[in-house]
Amino acid sequence: MNSLVTAHEFFDQMEAGNRAFRLLNSNIDSDQTVLRGKFTKTNIRAGLAIHYSDITNLCDFKTETEAPPHLGIKLFFQGGVAASIGDQNIPMPRYLRGRWTPSATLFHQKEKELFRRHAAPGDRVRKLTVKILPGWLESGDVFADASAVGLRDFMSGKLSSRSWVPSPSLLALADQTISPPVLEPHLHRLYVESRVLGIIGEAFALLVEGKTTADARGNLSAIERRRLLRAEEFLRSTPDFLSVDEIAAKTGVSVNTLQRLFHAAYGTTVFHYVRRQKLEQARVALENEGLTIAQAAYVAGYNSPANFSTAFKRQYGFTPKKARG
Repeated sequence: MNSLVTAHEFFDQMEAGNRAFRLLNSNIDSDQTVLRGKFTKTNIRAGLAIHYSDITNLCDFKTETEAPPHLGIKLFFQGGVAASIGDQNIPMPRYLRGRWTPSATLFHQKEKELFRRHAAPGDRVRKLTVKILPGWLESGDVFADASAVGLRDFMSGKLSSRSWVPSPSLLALADQTISPPVLEPHLHRLYVESRVLGIIGEAFALLVEGKTTADARGNLSAIERRRLLRAEEFLRSTPDFLSVDEIAAKTGVSVNTLQRLFHAAYGTTVFHYVRRQKLEQARVALENEGLTIAQAAYVAGYNSPANFSTAFKRQYGFTPKKARG
């Protein structure tokens, strides 16, 4: 529901969730209204919950919260604030050419971490958070198969994150999660859970690459692996098509170093790596969103639908028309 929230009410909400919360603004009274908007929280099943909010900040508002160990997915659709978990900033959507480009981040924290948030008056943010506790992963035998090595490695560190631009199909699943159709209670829960599982599936799929490239990455030094990861995360977070020179400059390495790292990890050039990623985004959009072939070609960075169709069939063994069903 839409509501106004005072600092005192916000504090009570945090305490109800068993979270240590601190308001860092010394000039805010307990009865001062700090937020306006919509908040919903749904427990899907034991260890799996979602939280949706569409809020506007009404004052300069700085908070600090102790977040318990968990695996989480944060989807930001529009707007933004300055936020971080531990020493890692949370990427926010970007407003380009008259529209918002959403952002998504998969986080894992093995220990308690400080979640910091700083919002200015008028800042609005619309987001969906999926929270996954260890018990849910264990009950679903997620790690039973050896192919889960990428996820296992991701969760082995103290604090890990992976950001990307969510696909059209993931955004559709998120919209259906937030605004499901009117159903009987037991069907409603199943409907929402199926959409949340789809969101989790796309996030976890990002980590499958780690399985196929683990041996190659093992030949890289720790510094080189960090540079490669920084470049991968940058490429996933930008919807733009940049030259190799621009990518190298944005990630702080030389063009030769960037090409060498991608060849060592993927056996291909930076250009072909990006092209493959964009083709995958186009395939998902064709299969789930009903895009026209011309629209999918644009998503993949092709000016010619014919050239896109040729590259698509070479990559997947079937035509874009067949992907649309």
